[in-house]
Amino acid sequence: MESFTAKNSVKLLKLLLVFKLFRFRRLNKAYDLAGTISRHIEAHLGGIRITDGFAKVTSLFFWALILAHWIGCFNFMLVQSYDFPDDSWVVAAGLDEETPVVQWSFALFKALAAMIVIGFET
Repeated sequence: MESFTAKNSVKLLKLLLVFKLFRFRRLNKAYDLAGTISRHIEAHLGGIRITDGFAKVTSLFFWALILAHWIGCFNFMLVQSYDFPDDSWVVAAGLDEETPVVQWSFALFKALAAMIVIGFET
C-alpha cells in the first residue's frame, strides 16, 4: 500500500475544498431575489404577468445549470488531481493546456451531455 505523502495530502485538501461548492444559502438568496424581481415586474409594469408555471420552469432550468456546473467542475477536478492521465477525456480533447474558460465550458458541455444522455460516446 502506498504511504501517505505530501502529494496525497494536497489531493485530500483539494477534495475537501469541494465542499465549498455547497453554498446553498447563497443560491437560495439568488432564488429569492428572482422572486422579488418577478413581483417587482408584475407590480410596476402592470400588464406583464409572470405565471407560476414559467417561474417553476425557470427555477428548474437554473438548478439544472447549477448541477451541471458542479458535475463538470468535479469531473475536471478528479482528472486534474491525477495529473491529467493520457487516457483521460481532458487530454483527449486537448484541454490540459487551454485557458480555464475553455476548460470550464467543455466540462460544462460534457456534464450537460451526460445529464441528457447524449454524450456517452463522445
